[in-house]
Amino acid sequence: LPLPIDELDQTLQVEPPALIKGYLRLGARILGAPAWDPDFNTADLPMMMRIADMPSRHRKHFLGSA
Repeated sequence: LPLPIDELDQTLQVEPPALIKGYLRLGARILGAPAWDPDFNTADLPMMMRIADMPSRHRKHFLGSA
């Protein structure tokens, strides 16, 4: 379902959630518009993170020396 952007309060100051900011710092990309998930009452973003785009220090941390 599309996120009803026109119905949101545009005057509110909001920050992206820490998890989204963390993914973006690791090299993730947002692939499209947000969708509305009525079951969880939240917005979802299609994101993708290629391991090759991740900074090498983070790759080593998450994947080890392999």
